Amino acid sequence: MRELLFCLIYGFAVITYFIGFTVLHNGSRKNRIDRLYFLSAIFSAGWSLFIGLVLIQTNTDMAALMRAIGVFHIFGQLICITDLLVYWSDVRSRVKRWSVSFVRIGVILYPFMIQSKNVIFEKTAYGMSFRMKPGIWSAAYTVFCMVVALNLLLLIIHMLRRSIRKREKIIAYALMLCVFIVGFGCALDTMMQMAGVAAVPISAIGQFAAQMVLYRIYQFYNKSRVTLENMSEFVYYSVDEPVFLFDEAEKLCIVNNGATAFLGMSAQECCKLRLSDIFALDRDAFRFQGNKNRVEARCWQNNNICSVSIDKIYDDYRDIIGYIVIVHDVTERVRMLESLEQEKLRADKANEAKGVFLANMSHEIRTPINAVMGMNEMILRECEDETILEYAGNIQDASRTLLVLINDILDFSKIESGMLEVIEEAYSLRALLKTLKTECNMRAENKGLDLIFDVPQDTPNILLGDEVRVRQILLNILTNAIKYTMKGSVTMKVSYHKVKEREVEITFAVTDTGIGIKKENIDRLFGKFDRIDEEQVHAIEGTGLGLSIVDKLVHLMHGTVTVDSVFGEGSTFTVCLRQQVIGEETVGILSEEKKRKERRKDIPVFVAPEAKILAVDDNKVNLTVIKALLRKTKVQVTCVETGKECLEHAAKEYYDVILLDHMMPGMDGIETLEALKQMSDNKCKDAAVIALTANAMAGVREMYLEKGFDDYLAKPIEGTVLEQLLMRYLPTEYIIKNEGAG
Repeated sequence: MRELLFCLIYGFAVITYFIGFTVLHNGSRKNRIDRLYFLSAIFSAGWSLFIGLVLIQTNTDMAALMRAIGVFHIFGQLICITDLLVYWSDVRSRVKRWSVSFVRIGVILYPFMIQSKNVIFEKTAYGMSFRMKPGIWSAAYTVFCMVVALNLLLLIIHMLRRSIRKREKIIAYALMLCVFIVGFGCALDTMMQMAGVAAVPISAIGQFAAQMVLYRIYQFYNKSRVTLENMSEFVYYSVDEPVFLFDEAEKLCIVNNGATAFLGMSAQECCKLRLSDIFALDRDAFRFQGNKNRVEARCWQNNNICSVSIDKIYDDYRDIIGYIVIVHDVTERVRMLESLEQEKLRADKANEAKGVFLANMSHEIRTPINAVMGMNEMILRECEDETILEYAGNIQDASRTLLVLINDILDFSKIESGMLEVIEEAYSLRALLKTLKTECNMRAENKGLDLIFDVPQDTPNILLGDEVRVRQILLNILTNAIKYTMKGSVTMKVSYHKVKEREVEITFAVTDTGIGIKKENIDRLFGKFDRIDEEQVHAIEGTGLGLSIVDKLVHLMHGTVTVDSVFGEGSTFTVCLRQQVIGEETVGILSEEKKRKERRKDIPVFVAPEAKILAVDDNKVNLTVIKALLRKTKVQVTCVETGKECLEHAAKEYYDVILLDHMMPGMDGIETLEALKQMSDNKCKDAAVIALTANAMAGVREMYLEKGFDDYLAKPIEGTVLEQLLMRYLPTEYIIKNEGAG
């Protein structure tokens, strides 16, 4: 009888161990339910095993040891069952803490339950049996078991009350059955012991039955919940993207609904295909390192362009057993990109054509202006008739205004096309402000305006920035203020504050007492080709581009420009620019610039009778202008109209400077310069070659210097500028300066 009962209980333990380790192997160790059930099965199996081992013992000490280990498993089983019910019932945190804590605290009974003085062992017909002696610990253990059972029942009742789905109610009732089975077995054992009868291990048999019910609950729960495994199947068939599963031989095995719709075939027809029947793919597409490969391919069935993602599928031994292929139809995207690329090419060509057009326009407009201004300067130099001089002065003013308008249009086009760059160099703020005051003083005086510059003496003088663009910004604002002010004054106030150790933010505020701007028109102020209050300012010259250029230049230099205006009273334009400070020098007192003595019109800056210059230009008027502008310098000027003639003269005679026009028919200026450098009989190898051009686009100067020219002179040519340029390149021993030139 003893051996039979032991074999029965031992069999229960083996079965429970097997189930527990099966769950551990097949389940997820990260899943709480899987972990708790595994521990529950292990404790249940241990309970059965060690209680069974008590039956076959003949020594009470060994029986006591086996019982102690078995009782330990009982407590572990109770903790696992409670945790499972707490998790499934989803109770609130306070009840959850009480339920779990009570079972864990109950472990303190364990040492007293295994003491030999509290347990009676006796041999019976079916083996070694035991019972607890009546007393405080026996009563405490009985109460503990009853409270645990009641607690479990309350958790199950809570689960039933909150259950909405049918599967949750089934789980709750099954758990209630488990509790009743275990409770019945333990109660029967306890009552037999209280009656003084050595109990048969009914509790061990009951807990095995309860464990089998719990295992069925676990299986039912896993089937009813959405797991990653069954969810992946739902996702696989529900995604719109075509998904193909190939075996290791690249034969199609499974397709989803997206794939059948993509190919226009049924699933059975699709599975007859191989990889090469679907995509025009390189044979090495499946021969790649790593786990993923992405290639572009064309589908044979519909001629669509696809982005194909290929993932390897491995078995438990890391052998490749197949491939999962996800297809993204990128036909529309590719066509759109091709369309955008074509649009970009067209835009680039249009931009290039605009650049060529602007360069040609610059050349075509500046060439006649050069003739007009050059000839007009000769009249101003040589004529004595006051009436004619007045006419010539008006022509000069109109020509300069026309040149400003052309420069505005070209500058705006450079900025719009992104061809304008900020070039930072060290410059003197004092010199810049003096130059601005000198340039604007005459305009202000002609209108009877006071031009005031308010500059703190401690303002840093040597700054790092683009002096040309800073000057252009301030000159535009100053001339604009003078233009729209009929009486009163124009004031430039300069201030600064330190941003960093060697960086300052300089503020230029230009205030006028002019016509002002209406509040609703301020937002339109920096628009291109937009003039505010046209009916009021129609008589004032301008294109409406000046302030637009200022706005774009300021933002190109990461600065700000703001306007504050009262209509009829005046306006204030404020420009803030950040500049690096070099050295400790300050602006100091910005003294009044002494009016230069009016240079006698018949006295040049220098004379150089021995100097020889070769002027090359296909426009005879331009040659006449150059010759006339240099007449008083007594420089020997030879004029030719083609590059070929330039080469011939360079082979015959030495010239100190060659003024070489760029745009010439036949051989242009750059080709002529290259030919000059390659000539073996060139007598002018040491001569300075200066490019003459009417092209004023961005980067022109750098382009000419890169091509080998020594300098660059833009048309229209001013006599003083030409003289100053020649002074830098003519031999110093030839030059005799005229002090009377001023």
